[in-house]
Amino acid sequence: MEPPIGLYEKIIKCIHREQRNLVLRRIALFSTTLIASMFGFFPASNMLLTDLNQSGFLHFLSLTFSDFSTVTTYWQSFTMILLESLPALSLAFFLAVLLTFLQSIKSLTRDVKTIINSHA
Repeated sequence: MEPPIGLYEKIIKCIHREQRNLVLRRIALFSTTLIASMFGFFPASNMLLTDLNQSGFLHFLSLTFSDFSTVTTYWQSFTMILLESLPALSLAFFLAVLLTFLQSIKSLTRDVKTIINSHA
């Protein structure tokens, strides 16, 4: 029994159509994620800056520029002060939003490139 003529081409065309649909769904997902992370970036950065100011981290950090010799003398204590005044929660939130933004751009450009190359 012989397979119908053109069956292979129909199967390959169906596979390519499903792959294209999957890439289009991924583009929609990563576009939404990119937009959401862009909207989350500004509140996260404002929260981080506010927490950095309230904790005194920026004041301690400015000592490295204004009184470097004292900082080098007491560098271990100074490092501990910097670590204790670092707002870890807002920093983690900011870095998560930033990582999501960058990963979305990476995945989106890869998928758009795939769509463009499939039409060429």
